[in-house]
Amino acid sequence: MQPIDFKTKVIDSFKNSPINELGLVREFFGNKKNGFYVDIGANDPAHESQTFHLDNMGWDGLLVEPHPRYQFLLKEKRTGKIIPYACSNPENQNKTLELIDNHLHSTLELDWFESRNKDSKAKTINVICKTLDSILKENEVQPGFEFISIDIEGHEMEMLKGFNISKWRPQLILMEDHVLSHQKHNHMVAGGYKLIMRTGLNSWYVPKSSGFRLTLSAKFSFFRKFWLGIIGRKIKYSI
Repeated sequence: MQPIDFKTKVIDSFKNSPINELGLVREFFGNKKNGFYVDIGANDPAHESQTFHLDNMGWDGLLVEPHPRYQFLLKEKRTGKIIPYACSNPENQNKTLELIDNHLHSTLELDWFESRNKDSKAKTINVICKTLDSILKENEVQPGFEFISIDIEGHEMEMLKGFNISKWRPQLILMEDHVLSHQKHNHMVAGGYKLIMRTGLNSWYVPKSSGFRLTLSAKFSFFRKFWLGIIGRKIKYSI
């Protein structure tokens, strides 16, 4: 049995190396040449990008990035449409908030920044916030689009409050999650999605109706890594 077989939709390897991540994303979509992505927290055009390789295959998409520095770089090197906003909850719609300027790890969450940068002083820039629902509607994105990547350094739950998953139903959601709680996971499950595997810090969610299943070995790994391992992760990030 293959560790991951997207054709038969059988997952035998829950925890996977991030080195293989981009190739697995392409394999998930059968190496198709025309798809649509939404990249939340697009950041650098190529470095650690989840969608640069899809641009190169001929895909189209939205690059949601509030930081002016990265907007400039994205306009130079990417083909997707630049969306110059931060994604947040409905209460923050059209509000100007302070983004902590931390290069590749810029965030709207001060607590998140301070927990990982105990000896650094936060530098901020003002950014405008919109919900993902409003962004998708304004850009006439069709429900059921292929791929969304979410990497916004601790602000994911606030963003998810402004994203009607049941309406938009992307085929694959890749979301960074350090799994210090199960809040994001529980939200995704409540929205009709199933976690099928992890690549590094990223969780792979697909609609429950998609037919993917985990083998007994993968289920055991899921339980051990995702549930039992939470205590160790909390200790690690508190040091």
